[in-house]
Amino acid sequence: MPVQLVFDLFAPAPAEPLADRPGTAVARTAVPIPSGYAVFDCETTGTDTARDEIVSLALIQLDADGAETGRYSRLVRPTREIPAEATAVHGISAMDVADAPSFSDIASDLREHLGDSVFVAHNVGFDLPMLQHAFERAGIDYGPPATACTLEAFRLLEPLADNHRLQSICERRDIALEGAHEALSDVLATVELLRVVLAEGVAPETIELDTSEYMRLRSRGDTRPASEPQIRRLFGMARSAGLRLPDGGVDRGEVVALVERVVGVTDVDALTRAQVQDVFDALEELIAQQAALGLAASG
Repeated sequence: MPVQLVFDLFAPAPAEPLADRPGTAVARTAVPIPSGYAVFDCETTGTDTARDEIVSLALIQLDADGAETGRYSRLVRPTREIPAEATAVHGISAMDVADAPSFSDIASDLREHLGDSVFVAHNVGFDLPMLQHAFERAGIDYGPPATACTLEAFRLLEPLADNHRLQSICERRDIALEGAHEALSDVLATVELLRVVLAEGVAPETIELDTSEYMRLRSRGDTRPASEPQIRRLFGMARSAGLRLPDGGVDRGEVVALVERVVGVTDVDALTRAQVQDVFDALEELIAQQAALGLAASG
């Protein structure tokens, strides 16, 4: 079903499931108009949001319709060394930031530019905690009124696409991205992705991706072997579902029996990605049953 037609089906809040898509969203006309959008990207010394630091950042301010109202871009001098592996990704070295301000030097100015706009990034789960920890170290509290993640938005809109990296989505949508992993270039591209969502009539801050359904949808008919993390998750869920031995360990025999009932095979380690998702569904039902029994017993 075309995306435009799917969104014509939206009812007012609360969010409604999208046909054949793994999540929910609300039409722009059904929610209050935000003051604007603050589209952000940063390059860092690493990926640990509690330990690593920002070395470059960019922010583009948009009004509620996606028109640019301002921008802010800075190199930032961190308090720790920039590892070579980080420089290999974004190209920023210690020499590049030697004369740059520290984050504390620009924190108040940046906070003013963010205002009370909806915070937007291509991976909000990384960029927002990284920014919040930087603000915290500078003695400033920052919590946006709402967030929007273009990564989750396009996983919802294009769940079966090969991948949802910023560069890949831009290629599919004919959006220019020059200098990937450069903060301002990435923000400019993210702005265009946000405008795509707005043009579809969707309030991007209301998008909620159902990660489990997203993975199930992508795995349908996938005959590739299940990954090691998927198999580990299967046994972890089995423990939560009560398939345990007296000593608390997972009862592999019970797991094998369940797998055979669900997908007709007995070699758990040889499951395909499609099959393991079916087993996940069965285990989720068992876990829900366990929770219901626990509530009944406590009542």
